Amino acid sequence: MVILNHTKQRSSSSSPIHGHNKYKYDVFLSFCSKDTGRSFTDHLCNAIKHANITTFFDDDLIETGVYLKPGWESAIKASRASVVVLSENYADSQWCLNGLALILKQHLTVIPIFYHVKPSFLEDAMARYRRVMEAMTNEDKRSQLAEKIDRWNKACTQVSTLKGMQLGFDRRETKFIQDFVKHIYHRLRISARTPLPLDRRFHREMKQPNLFKIPFQAIKSCTQNFSETNFIAKGGYGRVYKGIFTWANHVNQLVAVKRLDVTGLQGNKEFHIELTILSQYQHKNIVRFIGFCDENKEMTLVYGYESNGSLDKYLRNTAKSGGPSWPQLLKICIDVASALDYLHNHVAEKHRIIHRDIKSANILLDENWNAKLADFGLARIGLANQQNTMVITNPAGTHGYCDPQYEKTGFLTKESDVYSFGVVLFEVLCGRLACALNYHDEQRFLHHLAPTCYKKRELDKIIDPRIKKDIKPRVLSKFSAIAYRCLHETREERPTIAEVVFQLKKAMKMQV
Repeated sequence: MVILNHTKQRSSSSSPIHGHNKYKYDVFLSFCSKDTGRSFTDHLCNAIKHANITTFFDDDLIETGVYLKPGWESAIKASRASVVVLSENYADSQWCLNGLALILKQHLTVIPIFYHVKPSFLEDAMARYRRVMEAMTNEDKRSQLAEKIDRWNKACTQVSTLKGMQLGFDRRETKFIQDFVKHIYHRLRISARTPLPLDRRFHREMKQPNLFKIPFQAIKSCTQNFSETNFIAKGGYGRVYKGIFTWANHVNQLVAVKRLDVTGLQGNKEFHIELTILSQYQHKNIVRFIGFCDENKEMTLVYGYESNGSLDKYLRNTAKSGGPSWPQLLKICIDVASALDYLHNHVAEKHRIIHRDIKSANILLDENWNAKLADFGLARIGLANQQNTMVITNPAGTHGYCDPQYEKTGFLTKESDVYSFGVVLFEVLCGRLACALNYHDEQRFLHHLAPTCYKKRELDKIIDPRIKKDIKPRVLSKFSAIAYRCLHETREERPTIAEVVFQLKKAMKMQV
């Protein structure tokens, strides 16, 4: 069974399945995590849990054995339905077949998942057991096995006729799990509506903020009707303009205006996510939100203008004079880490915000080189009252910064932000962007190059020459160590953002 133990079991009355109060669990979940792989089994369990389906699953992995574990039979009887993940090794084991026979005897609703095997695999497994039985010379043992094979064969024959789902090597696990959760709701005929996605539930629960809604005419006026001379940059779903804003208690205030491209195919969702988050939460290292306009199909967001622009322009050309010094760059890193710590751990008692697009282009710098994290259009909200928060999404972000585990599985966690921030740390250290198109070898992507150089103790080859002389050796050691840990392939091995803040502040004390 999967090595997980963080599903809180609720009373049956709180189950989303109405009219079945005699059951303690909605689903009994049977599988072997070692066979299927931890990524799939962890994601499957978290997806079912987030769908508000009460589930029994064991927290100990069985390496070998024949008999059912104590408690399984009572848990099966206390569950309304069963889900059995039939992978190659698991489906060919006696303890799976024994459990399958009991499940089919007890439950009318059984949903098999054929994980990288076809339903016909069960017939092959039974044929192997028959050959073993026929080769036995001890009649008593042969008779005992024959009885088991008859029971198993009936169970396997029944499973092969059930309506299940098949996951082949060519199918994305993320999409499969999303479809599977919907399938469970359909099969169990839940009378209540399927719970809203986590971020929509969060938005519904929030108090409506006292927003500053700005007339479109005032925005047009401050940007000189979105003049090209006021154009600053193009974002993921619109263009950004500089303006001098006068309205209500704002007089001649320098602002940045993000204007949604209404002719594009995206942006509406991102606009409302960013509006919701920035109007609700404020932090000294998050971009200052002034107001918005949603009028006559015009959708704009107005922020405080940060005079030193975005961090990426200094990393793109470190030879340019007037950029931040090494102590200032270190302070910028602390600022961004502090903003992320706020989002992950302090925005609300029950929720956390995962930014999902941490990169140097989304780090703005004011006149004193204080950093402000910006661009929350891709952010997602997850639960904060558990050790691991996972949100199923279609992978998004910027290539070169994106967590490879997130790109592979579609499961977003707070550690995905930590990975992206690790890339930014190495950008700062190396004085270059995450992706350098002028290279056509291993130097093109920093998330490959920097860890390789770190492990070979060859960081000296890639450190920005402009700041190399200013970095104290102990500071370099501590800074590069925490950046390297952020880029660990395994999420569990990455540091928390709170630890990153702590280590960076220690590096700052050493530097000064």
